[in-house]
Amino acid sequence: MFARKTDFCIRLIPSSATLMAKVRAFHIADTVVRRSNGTTSKSLGAVAAISLKWILLCSCFTVFDSSHCLSMTEVRIPKHIMRHEDAMLGCKYDLDGESLYSVKWYKDGFEFYRYVPRDMPPGQVFPLPGVDVDLLNSTDNVVVLRRVTLQSTGRYRCEVSGEAPSFQTVSGHEDMIVVVTPKHGPQITGGQPRYQIDDIVRVNCTSAPSKPVCHLSWLINGVHANRTFLRPYDPIIVGREGLEVARLGLEFRVRKKFFKHGDMKLKCVAKISSVYWQSNEESVAHEKHQKIPVLESRETVVAKSRLRDKALEDNQLKDAGTSSAATSSAAAFLPLATRNSILLHITPTLLLLALPDLAAMLPLLIAFLCQYWQFNIYVRQPSYRLPVCYGCSSYWRWSHSIRTVGR
Repeated sequence: MFARKTDFCIRLIPSSATLMAKVRAFHIADTVVRRSNGTTSKSLGAVAAISLKWILLCSCFTVFDSSHCLSMTEVRIPKHIMRHEDAMLGCKYDLDGESLYSVKWYKDGFEFYRYVPRDMPPGQVFPLPGVDVDLLNSTDNVVVLRRVTLQSTGRYRCEVSGEAPSFQTVSGHEDMIVVVTPKHGPQITGGQPRYQIDDIVRVNCTSAPSKPVCHLSWLINGVHANRTFLRPYDPIIVGREGLEVARLGLEFRVRKKFFKHGDMKLKCVAKISSVYWQSNEESVAHEKHQKIPVLESRETVVAKSRLRDKALEDNQLKDAGTSSAATSSAAAFLPLATRNSILLHITPTLLLLALPDLAAMLPLLIAFLCQYWQFNIYVRQPSYRLPVCYGCSSYWRWSHSIRTVGR
């Protein structure tokens, strides 16, 4: 700001040639006055010479009277502002003894507001797309824009002019960007839940539509990814408003150092200056290599199952042989009648378990029931004589031995 003021003041100072011409004219006037002292019209020439001297002297030293300069001290314009918010544009200046003539505001070179103190009312608005001035709250130092839109983005310039006769003018400008934030955070696609060492990671980060486009960045375990891992893409323009979608890819080979406590964290950050910041993070696990291929491991499992089944069959046969031996050894010490009774009860049961066919089981079951019924009748009535029954000789011998012992 000080540089502007200095430059403007330098422009008011006359050039060296002009100053030398004025000094030379002053010397000529002084010579004329001195020569006129010897003439007859001494009084008239003296008065004219003195008047000319004072005029030239005042013109030579007007440079010292022009030290007052108009200057611009501050132009305050928000760099980023959210859509549908009110924007306040500030313009501060120093008249330094001058009188204010006007304050004008421009957007991209087109005037939209003017403030002239002598006018009634002093404020005046000029229609411009994307600019809606609140005239009641706008002054020579502040201009209020209502509910800015995407068309409000542009370069704004404030121009201050002094009063006549100098009409000094100073100006300052700044850019304002209207921001449309994304509706949701960035999305990560293309990743796998597990990675092994030397696998290739290929993931993409995509932001939601915004204006201006989001700036994307990748972090691996909280550290910014190497630039060689990044795969940038051109923004995609969507919708009638021209919103932009940002995309950034990440591609690298998995190393052991990337896994912290068994997992790796991939984080994508979307940012728009200082008005928007959002992130998304995914965690992937470390999958160790298998020492045996999948096909060989399946064959091994099948072989183990077969061996387990064979061992189970051997154990069952061994248990059956042991139980049969125990039964035979125990039966050797039993009386003949008791052994016959045990055989009569066990044999049909074994036959039922051995024969899977129901048709073959029915005759055996019927014969067993008949024999068992006759035996019960004989035991309950000792005087009862068993009839001749083919296939029941064992019962007859057993009953005869019992009657002999009873007598």
